[in-house]
Amino acid sequence: MSDASDEIRGDAGDVSTHSLTIRQGGARSVTAHEVSVRQGGIGRVDAHDVEITQGGVAMATTGTLEVTAGGAWGVLADRATLQQSVAQVVAARDRVEMDQAAAGIVAGASVHVRDSVIGLVLSPRFEGHNVRVLVGPRGAFALGAGVALGLGLIGLWRRR
Repeated sequence: MSDASDEIRGDAGDVSTHSLTIRQGGARSVTAHEVSVRQGGIGRVDAHDVEITQGGVAMATTGTLEVTAGGAWGVLADRATLQQSVAQVVAARDRVEMDQAAAGIVAGASVHVRDSVIGLVLSPRFEGHNVRVLVGPRGAFALGAGVALGLGLIGLWRRR
């Protein structure tokens, strides 16, 4: 597909277009300026703006990402917003906003979170209300140092 605006209902392979709407369907990969997903999914998306409602994406590279009641595995964005959603990794150049969401790793210049759970946060500016962060930057450093020390000791032990 390659015209100015497309809509997908059902499954599609690789899609390249200006504007794409997916309703109750999916695509393997999408390259577009604007992408909207309603009850569907995308394997990989590269777009300026992505909006997902009740759907998911495996890997998103985008300027702005908004996910509501959905999920993402990996996100590289300028700005990312997760509402009632889940993500494994979210990395944003500018800002990450989470509301009633969960994420494994969140990295961004500014992270604002409300009523959410995060495994690891890497950010110079973090604001949160009713947030549970499992590992902060100091804890991550200590965990990494501990794992490195443990692996080093195992390596020494095996040499003997």
